[in-house]
Amino acid sequence: MRSPLIIGLFHPLNLAMLGLSGFAGLVAAWWLFPLGLLLWLGMVVAVSRDRSLRFSHEMHSRKPIAQRFQRTFDRIERAQVRIFNSLASAPGRTRKALRPVQDELEALTNQVHRLCRRMTALENYRLVSESTSNLQAELQQIDAAIDKAGDPLVKQEYEESRRALLERIAKLRLVASDLDRVEAQLLGLANEMDGFVAEVVRLQTAGPNEVEQQVPALVERLGEQATQLAQSEQEAVEV
Repeated sequence: MRSPLIIGLFHPLNLAMLGLSGFAGLVAAWWLFPLGLLLWLGMVVAVSRDRSLRFSHEMHSRKPIAQRFQRTFDRIERAQVRIFNSLASAPGRTRKALRPVQDELEALTNQVHRLCRRMTALENYRLVSESTSNLQAELQQIDAAIDKAGDPLVKQEYEESRRALLERIAKLRLVASDLDRVEAQLLGLANEMDGFVAEVVRLQTAGPNEVEQQVPALVERLGEQATQLAQSEQEAVEV
């Protein structure tokens, strides 16, 4: 999908304004061209800053993640979309009051996607490791070879191989544990977001004063979720 800036540059009305400016500068007065150019630039900026265009471009430009996390991320992203669409039709003061909530939710969704991308690398590592070898069977073979080895040097080589294999098994178990932990955390966040959407929609039926009073608490809740996600990302195993 094209970026909002590209859409702004090639918008038919904007192109018409640019052409009209050039024509006016040639056939009327030269100063009409720079004036029209300024108007054209303002129109391009106005289109490129459109929140709906930026929101749509951001969604379509997100890189793919592991199927294991895709469904849960889709739920979180849908919550963001539902709130965005709901606020688009809200009264002006209510929409303005809830803007910090919308911005915080956008940042949180992007953070979730970054975490899912990082977990995708771990999930791919786990899948490849489990599909290319049977580590426990390999460990048993090495143990049997160590028992049969008569040459001390050969036995030492097998023991080193065993240590390396045990480290690999331990790493894989740690990766699996991280994946399970993050998957459970994202599922809990998705459930939290479903309830969060209901709260935001309900607030839009209240008076602007009540909305403004509730916004700090909503932003704080989203901030707490962001902090927990950041901690999970820091604790993730490096592959």
